[in-house]
Amino acid sequence: MNESFVNDRGPFEVVVIGGGAAGMMAATVAARCGARVKLLEKNLRPGLKILISGGGRCNLTTTRAGADLERQYGERRGRWLRHALRSFPPRALRAHVESLGVPLQEEDLEKIFTRSGKAADVVRALVQDAEAAGVVWSREDPMLAIHRAEDGFVVESAKGVTRAATVVLATGGLSYPKTGATGDGYRATTALGHGLVPPVPALAPLRLDEPWLHELQGLVLDAGLGLRGPDGSWLVHRRRPTLVTHRGLSGPGPMDVSGYVEEVGGGCTLVLDLLPDTQEDSVEQRLLDASKREGRRLIHHGLPDTLPERLRTALRARVGLPEDATLSGLPKVARRDLVAACKRLSVPVDSSLGFGAAEVTRGGVPLDQVDAKTMESRLAPGLYLCGEILDIDGPIGGFNFQAAFATGRLAGKHAAERARMGS
Repeated sequence: MNESFVNDRGPFEVVVIGGGAAGMMAATVAARCGARVKLLEKNLRPGLKILISGGGRCNLTTTRAGADLERQYGERRGRWLRHALRSFPPRALRAHVESLGVPLQEEDLEKIFTRSGKAADVVRALVQDAEAAGVVWSREDPMLAIHRAEDGFVVESAKGVTRAATVVLATGGLSYPKTGATGDGYRATTALGHGLVPPVPALAPLRLDEPWLHELQGLVLDAGLGLRGPDGSWLVHRRRPTLVTHRGLSGPGPMDVSGYVEEVGGGCTLVLDLLPDTQEDSVEQRLLDASKREGRRLIHHGLPDTLPERLRTALRARVGLPEDATLSGLPKVARRDLVAACKRLSVPVDSSLGFGAAEVTRGGVPLDQVDAKTMESRLAPGLYLCGEILDIDGPIGGFNFQAAFATGRLAGKHAAERARMGS
């Protein structure tokens, strides 16, 4: 190997920066391909996002596959991810983690969790796998800068300088700042010539300035959600559980659409279908029938009892009907307003609760600047990018870890191959 790659810790061919899901996978794969690998991790403990995911239980991946899996990331991002996801699909990730001694199980909403309910089991297994492959760890060693060298790269970090033929950048985004996320990777990639899609929070609860809704905090709804952009066009549709909070809406449905709100800069309208299994005319007919049979009863009794009573009462108030209004006195216009409130409840939304509450980052290194089949930079040959630093994100349900592991695997494999060819 070229002597310029030798330092006081020995010769390295690949340096991986970031000890999360993508980085640990990249480092391990590169080492198993025969490369001498060093992994820089800024924290004492690696895999902090894995540790806190799924409420500490680790929603590792999903049961979805093929084109259905790719669609979950959106048309553009899903198309770019196709090679990575088909090279290392969810079933392969499941088999890999279980081969490391961590049993997994399927749960609701096509999610895959650890059977033990302990995310720490996954981190421990991944760290042990990396060490067994020969990866040299340098913890509490944040990257400061990356420079091009004649035969590769020079990586400056808190503990010194490391030279290597190739570098894998897996530093993540800006979500969960309590894990140490500060956008280090963005600064490094822009210094090496890359552009940057402005990072915004995604998979975060929505902030809604609706006092009547805040009063319903604690309700969990099976709702359909649609998001209209500032120009009125539909941005995304979801049907997933929704939790009403004192600040707005949380749960998988609202969190899934939050990235779209942030991406367009707010000015959106969230449209909720509170009765997704019932047609509008059926809701109206129920009200008509109830007015004939039970005309003296209060109006909220005419709405389907699949809706919580607190919500039915709030909807009655929402359309301007008095508390003592009865079904027999329900005007046609008010009846249709009530049906619309059940099926097309519209509320303005301008933002999420931000990066502090976000599970992932939308934006990052533009995808057209990275080779989708190898994860190599098109602008800085020998630099590989994977995981959340890229402009890819998916919905809640293990999709983001799946993308991180799949892109990390490709990055590690090709970084090692390129490095070994020049050794």
